[in-house]
Amino acid sequence: MAQRDEINTPLIVLVGFLATVLTFAIVVLLMVVYYHAAESQEYAKVISQPWVEVGDLVAKQQAKLGEYRWVDQKQKIVAIPIDRAMQLVVNDLSPAPERNQSGKPVAGEAKPAGGKNQPRGALK
Repeated sequence: MAQRDEINTPLIVLVGFLATVLTFAIVVLLMVVYYHAAESQEYAKVISQPWVEVGDLVAKQQAKLGEYRWVDQKQKIVAIPIDRAMQLVVNDLSPAPERNQSGKPVAGEAKPAGGKNQPRGALK
């Protein structure tokens, strides 16, 4: 008589299902580890590094704002330091007190702002 082997089908299904779940969990875990490592490497190599170019650009701009220089020598246009330019604008727009013939200030109303007969923004 021939011997018949019984296949334990529920056990095979259970082992196959557990192997599939375990494989999926390992793949997800490896993806999490990879993306975490990639993010930390990007932070270390890109984000945390100072931008030398930006620092140099800001230093050049600050130097330009604080020096006298020619913008266009043919048209006689010059750049002046920003502090001096602000001082000139404040002086130009502040009301000048009225003076009598002896040069002393006269009590009463002051001239309106920008009382000098120059267009706004014109430099002396």
